[in-house]
Amino acid sequence: MKKVFLFIALISIFGIATAQEGYSKGNTILSGTLGISSLNDKDDDTETNNTSFSVGVGNFLTQNIAIGVNVGYGSERVTESSIVTTDNSLFTAGAFGRYYFSPNSKFSIFGHLGVSYLILTDKTSNPDFKVTGMDVFAAPGFNYFISKNLSLEAVVGRIGYSSAKADVIGAKGATGFDFGIDLSNVTFGVNFRL
Repeated sequence: MKKVFLFIALISIFGIATAQEGYSKGNTILSGTLGISSLNDKDDDTETNNTSFSVGVGNFLTQNIAIGVNVGYGSERVTESSIVTTDNSLFTAGAFGRYYFSPNSKFSIFGHLGVSYLILTDKTSNPDFKVTGMDVFAAPGFNYFISKNLSLEAVVGRIGYSSAKADVIGAKGATGFDFGIDLSNVTFGVNFRL
């Protein structure tokens, strides 16, 4: 763990020392993430495929504060012995706010606050089974410019609250709270300054 903090400190010092890129008031950014995973378990004759992507656009209201909107889509398909047992899709739409601690630098740490509306559809049911919900979360992140207008980012962990309810008569819904700031929940993305 000490090595991780030392690495982050060195990157921060390097970023501050080579401050040539960065964000400023009025900048608009286009961001995106992509995730693809596949697991083929030959012992259980099970294949699991996951895909997710999101796009967002944000604007810097001040040098440190950006707000924006995003949409995303994800899918999970599980096949056991050539029979589809899980076929889910997830659509999200939301808004976010960020505070960048050193926006003029090549490297910056930021705080991210997001809220999203979710629609999960289970396509193995007839008719399709739907669950709708809301997700509110906060997370720390890092932004690093690799060129004048292109940066890489990572959001590490989250603290959040979520609620979901099935679209069936009599459903009461479910709520949840989660907290985790560790390397098991890292999201990578790319930002392009317009």
